[in-house]
Amino acid sequence: EDNAWLLDLATDDPFIVGIVGHLKPESEDFAGTVKRFAANRLFRGIRISVQQLKSMVAKNDLGALKILADHDLALDVNGGPETPEVISLVAARLPALRFVLNHVGNVAVTAESPPSMWINGIQAAARHANVFCKISALVEGAARDGKRAPEDLEFYRPYIDVVWNAFGDDRVIYGSNWPVSERAADYV
Repeated sequence: EDNAWLLDLATDDPFIVGIVGHLKPESEDFAGTVKRFAANRLFRGIRISVQQLKSMVAKNDLGALKILADHDLALDVNGGPETPEVISLVAARLPALRFVLNHVGNVAVTAESPPSMWINGIQAAARHANVFCKISALVEGAARDGKRAPEDLEFYRPYIDVVWNAFGDDRVIYGSNWPVSERAADYV
């Protein structure tokens, strides 16, 4: 019912332009619940973990994802640096479903060049027109081991460039990840 609560808030607050909900694709009432919330134009989709997505692929059970596509909803996927590659594999099987890679795959952002495995995954995911990438949580990716994140944009540029060059300006989404980002940097 947290989804209903958020949609009620959005009804009275024009600042809220959409809700990415929390539903369990494996639940027996998933189809009915999706239908219920999809009736509200502010319900934009759901978010799951890459582990959930991998489990669905391993079981060859993508029916819940087809239900999302049938209702013109998106699937946000959160996970580690392997997430872009996993999304790429599923996006090829479900071209009618919009995928959103959360937090650029939670790659560790360092002064070193971005890891080739992550770059290859980003490029593979971007080959599918139904995949979008959310640039967010970069400061969390840079603030490992309790350190504060660098404030210089140039520190992040190699990672942003990989995403931007792969997805282009049509399929990149910006997200602040606030208030979680406060652990790594001030939101200023």
